[in-house]
Amino acid sequence: MNNTTNSIAYTIVQKLHQSRKYCVYKAKDNTTGKFVVLKVNERQWRNDPSCLQALREEGETGLRLNHPYIRKTIGLFEDDGALFLVSEYVEGETLDEIIAQTHFKISSELARKWTLQILEALIYAQQSGILHLNLNPANIIITSSQDIKIFGFGKDPQSWKYANPEDNKYHPVLFIAPEVFLGHKPFDFRADLYSVGVISYLLFCGQLPWYLDHRLSPSAQKNKTLDQIVINPHILGKLIPEWLFKILNKALMIEPSLRFNNAEEMHSAIISERDIPYVPCTIKSNIISSQKTSVEGTKVSSQVDSSTFTKPNLSATQDAKKEPSVKPATKSENQGQQIVITTDPSLHKMQKTLKIIAIISAGIVIYIIFKYAIIKGIQNAIKAKKESTMITQFSQEGTIPNQPLDLNAIEGDSTIIGSMEPYADPDEFPPHTVFIPSFYISPYEITMEQWAMVFPGYKLIDEEKDLPVTNVTFDEVIQFCNEKSVLDGLQPCYEYVDNYLACDFKASGYRLPTEAEWEFAAKEGKYDTEYMYSGSNKIEQVAWYVENSEGHSHPVGEKKSNKLKLYDMSGNVSEWVWDWYAPYSDNVLTSLTGPESGSVKVIRGGSWKDPANEVRITNRSYAKPYTKTNYIGFRVVRSK
Repeated sequence: MNNTTNSIAYTIVQKLHQSRKYCVYKAKDNTTGKFVVLKVNERQWRNDPSCLQALREEGETGLRLNHPYIRKTIGLFEDDGALFLVSEYVEGETLDEIIAQTHFKISSELARKWTLQILEALIYAQQSGILHLNLNPANIIITSSQDIKIFGFGKDPQSWKYANPEDNKYHPVLFIAPEVFLGHKPFDFRADLYSVGVISYLLFCGQLPWYLDHRLSPSAQKNKTLDQIVINPHILGKLIPEWLFKILNKALMIEPSLRFNNAEEMHSAIISERDIPYVPCTIKSNIISSQKTSVEGTKVSSQVDSSTFTKPNLSATQDAKKEPSVKPATKSENQGQQIVITTDPSLHKMQKTLKIIAIISAGIVIYIIFKYAIIKGIQNAIKAKKESTMITQFSQEGTIPNQPLDLNAIEGDSTIIGSMEPYADPDEFPPHTVFIPSFYISPYEITMEQWAMVFPGYKLIDEEKDLPVTNVTFDEVIQFCNEKSVLDGLQPCYEYVDNYLACDFKASGYRLPTEAEWEFAAKEGKYDTEYMYSGSNKIEQVAWYVENSEGHSHPVGEKKSNKLKLYDMSGNVSEWVWDWYAPYSDNVLTSLTGPESGSVKVIRGGSWKDPANEVRITNRSYAKPYTKTNYIGFRVVRSK
């Protein structure tokens, strides 16, 4: 088909799927009489160049693929301002529809067959230099002949953000590779192998490889999986072979370099039932390199929490099969007789020598244990008592007790957001009036100690507990808000609804301030002062910025507050807010909660690394939601 084909050639029969940006239809080709699949961008997105380009790239990628386990792309055409992607229609159900069924149960033989077919499709695609990056059960069709058909090659790697699965289906973000989720480019073929690992584990075990907290948003759940080892199927009562578990575990390594190099290598490992070393999926490559042995198949020793993972003891069975060095006669052969061992004098001498060596070795071991376990322990206790300035690290669960966050009440009022001063940037114009309802706000930026209340595994150094927490992504902040709300008995504000992260502004829990709320608070609320910086026109009084910070953040609350007793609204660290970034000219009508979509999130307040102009109250900046940096933190609010 060429691009000039008119849509009159097709008759739409049925809507198959609708997402935020696209609609998918079953249609009849009026020329051939065959059914096809039409994918078209939704009307409100038809003038969006990025949306059109994404669909075009998907179509052009599909046209390069021709494999029995990949759904065939037929072509692209435009009609009435809309771009249509045409694909073959395949009778069957998507894998996520099958999994969602209450009687879902797949035999080991079928799970193995589908895993190998997925890998064969990826081998073919990889030979053409094509990655999928979105592989999940929603884009795998199971045909009437019980074979697979994959589609979705060439889609935007971040398309999971627009997914809206039903309640009984798994969210696509749980299947994508960590590096794709975090935006750590460049991606390579190993990203798709991670997705295969998740899908295959689900097929064999009937659940995902981790325990999920379903109170959290899908992206928050995904973040938690990055710190979890894969559940051994034996714990779940799933008797899949140990060699297969270790192959799937290798595909699920968080670090890409520790996975299989390509789909062909993983396919070969399954076919040959290769027994590979077990390594916890969260381990780093620099650690594993120091533990490698020169013998193929030797197990890597690693300490694993027995409460979450119990590795079966296969060595005992293997050892039982080994031939003993001195084999006694059987009972029937030597009824009532003693077992006689040779009395060769040379052997007696060797035994005596070995006994002496054993005694000396035992003495050395006892000395080492005494020296390093007992004496060293006493020395460390004395040292800890003497050195009162010693840094204390809190890294164990429960070290930092949870406490509710102190919040200041802000009385609502109408206010003018933006600036038309000569020094203002273009995106601060035009100023516009917004009514801000009353709310509560944290007087300080959230500290490392407060972060550790929610995430007990976070390593907290006592000297740094009052520093604002940084190196946290927007999604991690959302997770903090929800989990802290649960800990404090409040209703979480955030969840994925209608294809995107939604905020319930009526909920009682913690959330990020909107951009308008943040600026209102920085301007001292109803006092509506005309200070350039929050609390003063003299920057040194209220802000840590590039000229006085000495190149780092400082403990919260060391500078003067504004009239609302809010500290560090200017400087120290920039702060995530809820809104997607857009110029005010595009955002006046929705300024209270910001635009409905975007690619970057607003950050406010400026930081220790910024010049004075960047820490002004009305100054606006932005960052990708997955950004992690040492100059962005946040504070929280609650609705009244």
